[in-house]
Amino acid sequence: MKKKIVNIICIICFSAFLIGIGLSFCFREPVKILISERRKAAQFPELTAESVIDKSFFDGLEEYFMDQFPLRDGFRSVKAAVQLRLLGQKDVNGIYYVDGHICELMPDLSENSVKSVAEKIDSITEKYVIPSGGKAYYSVIPDKNYYLAEKNGYPSIDYNKMIGILNSEVQNAGYIDIIDTLGIDNYYKTDSHWKQETISPVAERLGSKMGFSVSPGGAKAETLADFRGVYASRLPLAKGEDKIVCMTSPVSESALVYNLETDKTTVGVYDRAKLKGNDKYDVYLSGAAALLTVENTLASSKKELVIFRDSFGSSLAPLLLEGYSKITLVDLRYFSSQLLGEYVDFTNADVLFIYNTQIINQSSLLK
Repeated sequence: MKKKIVNIICIICFSAFLIGIGLSFCFREPVKILISERRKAAQFPELTAESVIDKSFFDGLEEYFMDQFPLRDGFRSVKAAVQLRLLGQKDVNGIYYVDGHICELMPDLSENSVKSVAEKIDSITEKYVIPSGGKAYYSVIPDKNYYLAEKNGYPSIDYNKMIGILNSEVQNAGYIDIIDTLGIDNYYKTDSHWKQETISPVAERLGSKMGFSVSPGGAKAETLADFRGVYASRLPLAKGEDKIVCMTSPVSESALVYNLETDKTTVGVYDRAKLKGNDKYDVYLSGAAALLTVENTLASSKKELVIFRDSFGSSLAPLLLEGYSKITLVDLRYFSSQLLGEYVDFTNADVLFIYNTQIINQSSLLK
């Protein structure tokens, strides 16, 4: 009799749980943003005869229920715990946690991709930089796997081979090695990017090779916000939190930043409004942008720099601004290299190509 009562209680509790979940779908306002995953949530699909016939309505409905599930974050954590701790997997969908850092495994080295990057550097340099009297340089930013993967038993690409290919293929630009100025502590624990407050040695190395100077003590570290990076959402089980710290100075605060896409000019290289958004790393030069110009209003020289960059360049450029009157940042993921002659002035400019190894290994992203 007691067992029967227990069974009935279990059935009632489970039924109440299912009914509660169902009611929550009916009465709560659908969420617009999945904050922990830093992306837009799927919304209820449009119901039409065409969407039913081609089954796109049902596909959209499945995505809607998955994204709007009330206990989504909790179940994601349980799933990760089962995979890592119970089943003994070393990663969850290519994301792993070791030495306090969350990291993403890199695909196998693509030699063709590396050669494509070298070809891109040479073609731009030959077409625009050399005829304009400029000087070209390139550098490689290692991803976190460089410091974590191999020594912890995870597959790793041959970074020396990647750089060797670049050095043998690039003919029109000089290589600046910054890898020895970096270590795992220069990177966020929950994100792929480096921490701006730790990379002054990178700026100094670039300056020593390119002929400009920066003052290591000329900027003040200002902590602006707590930060949970992109990897934290993909491995919810892992602990750890970072800080967004900006190196502020009269130069960085008075700089004029022009964004070609918005056709607007703002004052200061740090966009503090982005600290309220989904990706706080966007505080650095407002995040992804096809083409930006940053004018140093306090510059004593007329020297200019053009940086071909990925997202790492957003936090690096402010540290280099002291050495230049103007920095132009070009992101070839969003800006075609065929348009450079129309929008970028290379006259007597220094030109720096600086990319993270993940971009170099996936050069199809560059236009």
